[in-house]
Amino acid sequence: MNWRIAWKIAAGVLVVIILFTAVLLIQLYHNRSSAVYQRIINQEGYSLSLVKEGVAVEFFLKPEWIPKEVGETKLNLVVERKFDSDIILEKVGKSQKHFYIQLNVVPHPNRSSGQLLNISHITNDSFINSNGPEWQITDTTGKDLLGGTYGGGEGPGNAISVDIPDTELSKFAQGAHVRFSGFYLYGYAKFNQSNVTIWLSALFPLLVIACLIMLYRKRSEPEKNLGWKLIGHMLLGGFTFSLNGLRLPLGFVIYLLFFRKPRPNLSIKDKAALLGLAMYVLQLVVPPVLSHLDSIPKQSAWGNVSIEQLGFDGVWKMVMARAPVSNQARVEGFETVLAQNGEVIELEFQLFDPDANGRYNRINAVYHASEQSVTLKRSLTNEKLQYSGAFLADDFVNRVQQLELLKLKPAGGEHRYVMLELDPLHGSYAMKNESNFGVDEKGVYPIGDEQLPITATRLIVCAPQSLDKMSACEDDVNYYFNIVEGGMRE
Repeated sequence: MNWRIAWKIAAGVLVVIILFTAVLLIQLYHNRSSAVYQRIINQEGYSLSLVKEGVAVEFFLKPEWIPKEVGETKLNLVVERKFDSDIILEKVGKSQKHFYIQLNVVPHPNRSSGQLLNISHITNDSFINSNGPEWQITDTTGKDLLGGTYGGGEGPGNAISVDIPDTELSKFAQGAHVRFSGFYLYGYAKFNQSNVTIWLSALFPLLVIACLIMLYRKRSEPEKNLGWKLIGHMLLGGFTFSLNGLRLPLGFVIYLLFFRKPRPNLSIKDKAALLGLAMYVLQLVVPPVLSHLDSIPKQSAWGNVSIEQLGFDGVWKMVMARAPVSNQARVEGFETVLAQNGEVIELEFQLFDPDANGRYNRINAVYHASEQSVTLKRSLTNEKLQYSGAFLADDFVNRVQQLELLKLKPAGGEHRYVMLELDPLHGSYAMKNESNFGVDEKGVYPIGDEQLPITATRLIVCAPQSLDKMSACEDDVNYYFNIVEGGMRE
């Protein structure tokens, strides 16, 4: 008997190990880089947003790489790593009348959010390759070697090639500088679903089934269709009735009134009804708990974000893509610190984005130029925000570009640092005896006290004494844009 028990225990342990190993292997297979990449570009469970077009790579083509006969020189040389992708010079080949150069891009996707390069313009349902002049090949003095006399091809995957007639081969005797500027940069993020929600959705059905099996095995006497009866008792115990938005456990009340008379296996049927009632209680308890967990700020950080390569709007689009936020997101705050030469030292965006349940996602993103990194904090709030008076995020970024707001200066000449801070709500201002200026497409112009009050959006520009957040900021100037009343250009 002891041996039989031991064998049963060993068999049970073996089954658990096999199941655990199978689940682990399935997870590893599902989350391999190639599978994650395919889900990202096909937007299956991921949002994908275009950040920048025309991303370029440059490298020197050595003459010895070009085959003298029909064939290929396989190189698989990583010529540049950027935006979490390897740009690879795969091969240089020769056919009867042409020779060709083939590149490929190998992204290294992250399962949660990231950035990648692709040779296609990806829309919701298509992959479109650009037909523009993406290849430029020059000699060591910078002279164009081709003058447009070349062909090209795409695929499979992210492969891209240029075909050059053999008549041009002699121009490559000393090598050549090759530039391809046809890559598209994307930011992506997995649709938001907390780990707690994922685990609960996976484990809850298993726990219910396990409980029903345990109850069935504790039956006191044989009974036909007992399994189906236990399921029915559970469903009855969990049945609810909604009254003015309040869900009442009507099913369990009915069970107590009409199903408590003596009958076979009453004890386990009572427990099945209680299991249904427990499911009803969990429906009341779990959502507030998950909502509380969602309201706790979640922080992440990611690097390889260069404002020199992307520009201000590119950094902004990358934040939008990886946060991610909808096109209804609005600006709650904006602050940037610039060096004397106008280079960005730090950017900070504070956004709020409504969800389908009337709540708001609050996003705080800080870009650090010295580290080429972004720190992102995200939380969910039920707090009512001043939504209608705030800038749509995309509109604000467009106005920054159109009006060249990052070039605005404090009073008093040159300063080591310049800080710009947005007053996000469109409002009325009457700051008399202060430095007030308007900004429009024609540039900056002074606003006199007699032109106040002014209804507009205000940007405060001053000169911090250091990069410390608590540092005093001097020589303040109020700049107004999107003016609708008062302060118009004379």
